[in-house]
Amino acid sequence: MSVIDKYIFKQMVFPFVFGLLIFTFSVTVNRILLLTQMVLNKGISISAVLKLASLTIPDFMIITLPVSFLLALLTVFGKMTQDNEIMALRASGISIIKLTKPVIVFALIPLLFSIFFSFYLAPRFNFFFRVLAVKEVKKAALSALKKNSFTNKFGNLKIFVKDVNTKKSTLKGIFILNKVKNTPETLIAKSGNIRYNQKLNTLSFYLKKGIIQNQNPGSENFWMLNFNTYKINIKLKGISIPGKKSSVHFLTFSELAQKYLTEKISRLKGVYLSYLYKKIAIPAATLLFIFIGMPLGMLSEKRSLFMAIFYTIIFVVIYYILFTSGFYTAVSGELNPFIGVWGADIFLAVSGLVLYLKAFLK
Repeated sequence: MSVIDKYIFKQMVFPFVFGLLIFTFSVTVNRILLLTQMVLNKGISISAVLKLASLTIPDFMIITLPVSFLLALLTVFGKMTQDNEIMALRASGISIIKLTKPVIVFALIPLLFSIFFSFYLAPRFNFFFRVLAVKEVKKAALSALKKNSFTNKFGNLKIFVKDVNTKKSTLKGIFILNKVKNTPETLIAKSGNIRYNQKLNTLSFYLKKGIIQNQNPGSENFWMLNFNTYKINIKLKGISIPGKKSSVHFLTFSELAQKYLTEKISRLKGVYLSYLYKKIAIPAATLLFIFIGMPLGMLSEKRSLFMAIFYTIIFVVIYYILFTSGFYTAVSGELNPFIGVWGADIFLAVSGLVLYLKAFLK
């Protein structure tokens, strides 16, 4: 690399790292705020929410790496233009094409990492996220049962226990108020335990030596039943421990490609192909951002870090809208997967070509 190449390369390091930290932190905080609903609704601890949020970082890095690269380009070439360095370099016979060389070399860093996250790491962490979330929901459900107190954290059930061992999941002195087809029902048991059924995604209360009665003793339809053992199943809605290949979000690139090649149903083949394209298209945006960031940094009249962030957000929002709308249209089968997924990248390519030629001819 020449002196100029090394200079440009080094200048891009700080804004790239700065952007990566800022953008990744921003989306992670946003995810933490969304996950706080689990704290309110399911009783999960704050520490568990932070663990869950950390598992989403690889998924975010797929896009924050290219976006940070775009910010670095806008910042560096905007500053070099403002300091008349670009003019001096071009006056000495160095073309924009030659200035692009160190940029392409630097682009390999976010490109390769983004591909690694997209192809392998993010699917694995998505799976770990789901498993941990289920475990924390189960743990929170058990911890909701407190000695000598009522809890309503189990759907329609209101449960009172005289004693509870959360480590062993055992209960003593159980009193449960329930509704079956709008008919109140009371269960009293001497002891019991709680088990989680991973296959059915249910928490089961196994009650021992108790009675069940409906309504009040004075009612005409009153009945009472003695039991030695009785089981109540509670479905955990919206979340379950998955299999490693139970969702496309948990599949690595090779696993997804295998699914696509072996699938016989054309509708599902289109879905798998859309997700395969997605794993490639987002990292590929890194290279396309070269032809957006370089010329836009040189052509912009106002050159500052704030304006660089502003232009970055504008292009990312446009790209995100085009990409997500095209991707989900392709997944639904209403649009060809290639056009749907790659449409946003084609937009970047055309926009970048126009800006690049404009800066070249300036």
